[in-house]
Amino acid sequence: MVRFEVNTKDRFGITTEILYKLYNKNIDLVSMEVFPTKVCIKINDIDAKTKEILKEAICSIADVISVNEVELLSYEKNERQLLAVINSVDEGIISIDKDFKINIFNNYCQELFNYKKAEVVGRDIREIVGNDDIIADLVNKGIEYDNIKSSLKHGDTTSSYITTGRRITNDYDETVGAVISIKDVNKAKQLVKVINKNNDGPFKDIIGNSKSMGKVKKVTTTIAKSNSTVLLRGDSGTGKELFANAIHNLSDRKDERFVAINCAALPDSLLESELFGYEKGSFTGAMQSGKEGLFKEANKGTIFLDEIGELSMILQAKLLRVLQEGKIRKIGSSKEEAVDVRVIAATHKNLEKMIKEGSFREDLYYRLNVIPIKIPNLKERLDDIPILVQFFINKLNKKLNKDIRGFKKEFIDELMSYDWPGNVRELQNLIERAMNLCNGDILTTQHIVIDSIYKDEDITDSFIEEDEEVEFNSLKEEMERYEKEIIMKVYDSNKSYRSSAKILGISHTAVMNKIKKYNIKEDDL
Repeated sequence: MVRFEVNTKDRFGITTEILYKLYNKNIDLVSMEVFPTKVCIKINDIDAKTKEILKEAICSIADVISVNEVELLSYEKNERQLLAVINSVDEGIISIDKDFKINIFNNYCQELFNYKKAEVVGRDIREIVGNDDIIADLVNKGIEYDNIKSSLKHGDTTSSYITTGRRITNDYDETVGAVISIKDVNKAKQLVKVINKNNDGPFKDIIGNSKSMGKVKKVTTTIAKSNSTVLLRGDSGTGKELFANAIHNLSDRKDERFVAINCAALPDSLLESELFGYEKGSFTGAMQSGKEGLFKEANKGTIFLDEIGELSMILQAKLLRVLQEGKIRKIGSSKEEAVDVRVIAATHKNLEKMIKEGSFREDLYYRLNVIPIKIPNLKERLDDIPILVQFFINKLNKKLNKDIRGFKKEFIDELMSYDWPGNVRELQNLIERAMNLCNGDILTTQHIVIDSIYKDEDITDSFIEEDEEVEFNSLKEEMERYEKEIIMKVYDSNKSYRSSAKILGISHTAVMNKIKKYNIKEDDL
């Protein structure tokens, strides 16, 4: 192939004249790119003499400045750069059109599905990954999805993968295709949240210079070198896992694994298999190869057991044995294995009260509570709010495509007058909401919307005018009234169904339906 870049003045009809020269010389045109002052052409191979004749012919056109031979056209460069990126990522990328036909199938997918790219491009994706409803809903209904587990059968074996789907839309927000990312479950260790060494400093994500936080950081640094168990106490949202990670990264185990699991997130049977592992064929649904547990994964490192107060009495007994003997036994095995793991546990519950009620073992409590550390609530360190707010602004600006520079003093004053039952997590939620509602670059009190689940009344309800009298009716009526106010406020700030949907955490179709349901008109906004 031969490619020319023709630099021109911006003149009407010049592209037609270039095409006429190609036609007149009997040159086959393969592709063309047209810009205001540049025309790029790709033609079939021609000999050197014909090249010079063609260049002279094009140069003779009025307002043509130069003709240069190039290696690639602009779109070819962009396409190859994009494909290089797609093929370099550590996950599968498949792009399909509205008829489910595959047009991109990267290297990871070739390995995962055992197909060559040439074998699948142009084929229906459902022939490759199976007739999956989520893909049909993605293309036909525009329903995007995140981290869905699917299975694929290759002969006698079945493999599992995690998939995420995003729409490709036209100017009218109509779905014209989709991009699907795929990751092999065996490589997706994030499902169990196995975290390797953090090289950015142990307290990088623990924001705060208050006296109470300084004390906790000092204690954390002091006890990190020990192998004794640690019990982190504190309400939800105070950052217990951040401190657990910091202890690990300050310890001599920092080069080994830090494994975290939420004991409240899984049912008893699944939690036991995750913690201790199982032998092949131990129970229905077990992998034929068996599985190593998280204690084995964390051997020589640290395991963080969040929400330890949610453990059943049976699992409490098993955990006690690990702490006493330093040994684990897989489900379905009679063999014990030694493990060297530092245990850090965390809870927001009153374990002492649970012991009296008979729902938590006293012997386990003393094994866990060797080094107790109390993480202060946000209301106990209000001086940290300004630095936390600025941290979240810096962190969220890129995510939200915003350029918020700071906040007014009244904004901070209002935040410091609240008692923050949801702690730092609630503050981050509020800042993200405020940034979404802010059309400028400075956060003010009008952007504060607190909808705490802990209180019947909010410190500020920016969706309702201060002088408006609210008549409370049935719960359903009050919820609908509140929902209408929220939708009106968010849509008025964005003037976009899609942006409003992103803020509200629902689909843009749902936003449209609710605006129709509540008969919201421009005059109402």
